[in-house]
Amino acid sequence: MRDRTALSAGGAPRALTDEQLALGIRSVAAPLRDGLGNVVAALNVNAHAAETSMEKLTDEYLPLLLRAAGAISADWALCEAVPQVTAS
Repeated sequence: MRDRTALSAGGAPRALTDEQLALGIRSVAAPLRDGLGNVVAALNVNAHAAETSMEKLTDEYLPLLLRAAGAISADWALCEAVPQVTAS
């Protein structure tokens, strides 16, 4: 089991695990932010360690994950900016 957890390591915010949560499982996560920039949730991708190297996880999957997290965060902020109508 390797200890390669990194949070915002010199670049885009992310969390990486290399078999810390479960043997044979690697994962990467990206934050979802509200309109004020607060982290309100996270988006995660898991992969089998025997089939996916850390390099593939960070070089191929992470950019897609960060893009998706950015789009979701933008939608979240947009929804917050629209006045909500509540029934009384």
